[in-house]
Amino acid sequence: MPHTSAHREEASSHLTPMGQRLFRFVEFDDNEQLLAEIRKHPVGLVFTIATGLFVSLAVMVGLVVLALNLESIGFSLDNTLIRDVLVGLALVFGAFGLIATFIAAVLYLSNVVFVTDQKIAQVMYISLFNRKILQLGMGNVQDVNVSQKGILAHIFDYGSLIIETAGEMENPAFTYVPDPSTNSQIIIQAHQEYVEKHGN
Repeated sequence: MPHTSAHREEASSHLTPMGQRLFRFVEFDDNEQLLAEIRKHPVGLVFTIATGLFVSLAVMVGLVVLALNLESIGFSLDNTLIRDVLVGLALVFGAFGLIATFIAAVLYLSNVVFVTDQKIAQVMYISLFNRKILQLGMGNVQDVNVSQKGILAHIFDYGSLIIETAGEMENPAFTYVPDPSTNSQIIIQAHQEYVEKHGN
């Protein structure tokens, strides 16, 4: 099916490198038009990294402080084995925390929403080896709600998009969406045009 491949390649050429890698998991027909790629806002990545580093540093400092104050909790000053074990644990937990923070950052970046004239598709990684793909037809979209909570969300202009769906379907929610008002309008307009063309 060379036409489908060429059509997909042309559409993906406008995406970010991460978007191009994840777009291949999304169904995309010959007559389908890609309208938007929605990536998570960078401020969420900062929160993720800062939290991971803070927890790692807190555990490391706590273990080192404990190692340096063993006598205050009843251990002998010449008991260097316990002190060495605690310092070793601090290094292990620190390294583990850095690795976990890196993985969390990769997972955060590997979360992309694609909006086409026919559907909304989200590709996200729950873990490094657990990928989830959500595809919602435009005909099932009823409304799009924007939620911006807190002063930082207004300063940096990010928020959540909640897609109201027909029937008993679960309402998808996309968090840390940049410029949520504009992105919600893209979805609403695509839905309106879909209904005008295909009916509800």
